[in-house]
Amino acid sequence: MGLRDNLIPPPGLPRRLAVQSVFAGTGYGTFLTGSAVFFTRVVGLRPHEIGIGLSLAAAIALVTAVPMSSLADRFGAQRMWVVGAVLQGLLFAAWPFARGFWSFLLVIACVEIASTIGQAGRNVYLIEALEPETRVRTQAFSRSYLNVGWSVGAGLAALALAIDTRPAYYALVLVNSVILLLNAWLSSRLPAVARAAARAGAGRRREVFRDRPFLAVTAVCAVLTCYMTVFMEVAPLWLLTHTDAPKWWLGVMTVTNTLMATTMQVALTRSAHTLGGAAAAMRRAGLVAALGCPVYLLAGVTAGTVTMTLLLVATVLLTLAEMWQSAGAWTVVAELAPPDRRGEYQGAFRMGGSAQSMIAPAALIALAVTSGGWGWLAVSAMFVGAALLIGPAMHRAAHARPEMRSVPVQVPA
Repeated sequence: MGLRDNLIPPPGLPRRLAVQSVFAGTGYGTFLTGSAVFFTRVVGLRPHEIGIGLSLAAAIALVTAVPMSSLADRFGAQRMWVVGAVLQGLLFAAWPFARGFWSFLLVIACVEIASTIGQAGRNVYLIEALEPETRVRTQAFSRSYLNVGWSVGAGLAALALAIDTRPAYYALVLVNSVILLLNAWLSSRLPAVARAAARAGAGRRREVFRDRPFLAVTAVCAVLTCYMTVFMEVAPLWLLTHTDAPKWWLGVMTVTNTLMATTMQVALTRSAHTLGGAAAAMRRAGLVAALGCPVYLLAGVTAGTVTMTLLLVATVLLTLAEMWQSAGAWTVVAELAPPDRRGEYQGAFRMGGSAQSMIAPAALIALAVTSGGWGWLAVSAMFVGAALLIGPAMHRAAHARPEMRSVPVQVPA
């Protein structure tokens, strides 16, 4: 497979989705890069209010993930994808009118709920519209192009912050609003797909919470996604407080991550469209993340160029973990969820990510940074444990499905 095949999606639905991802990345990159300034300068929040509001919104998203995602099963994936995008676009247009903590909490919570609806609709649509191998490669292209858009959006946000006027801050959210509405229109123009037929007895509510093997897979995957917290929050604090690396080196680490995710994601998805391949990819993700943690620890006792090199090596390892984990996770719900409950299972899987986002930052910062460094070894052990558990957990979840018991599922032990 040549370089072109890894950078340019094939024509048809994969290419159309990649283009949408560029737009989406531009919008989100613009908003998120400047969101802290927007919330303080325009909404009038104090830093601790932003933190409390984001945590409460994450908790609301956690509680509502399954019922909101289940709407894709009830009303159709494509329809809910469009509805979610429209709602987000309208909600972002409301940001300039938000003032104070309670209006902030109301808008951010509604944005999270709308995002859940739209993301579940998109994911289920891809499962229904594409064959497994094509689906995983399409997700990989979308992720790569999302990073391209994110970089463009960060540049636009930097311009708005440099202008430093209220209209410039309004532009941070209105750009994302327009792009979300554009994506809603583009999503509505995609080919319609047949929905899965409902099974007898499928009307029972919240069946996913009875599927303990799947919930176990979700929990292990949530641990593996801690690579994100390590790279985005723990590593920067470690660099600032325990190494002599210059602050601007954080920018080099971020650019390295973005370039790798943009150019290598597709190549690293090979064979991840099967359960066995997905489990193998996530096992590699856990192991390389585990290897990166002692490298961060070592960077705390070296100096100068050696320290900077070690931090870059750790960045490469954590980025590889990011790409392998993502490739494997795309297959989990697609293959382990009953066809008529994919939205519901998407919601449960999202709950694992939301729980990780709520718990991991404080826990891992305390463990790795405030411990003086020895906690990096505990974080590494956590990744090793998840890497060893993911294969058996997926094997058990696959064979817990009656319709799959007679089908050979080659999942690495």
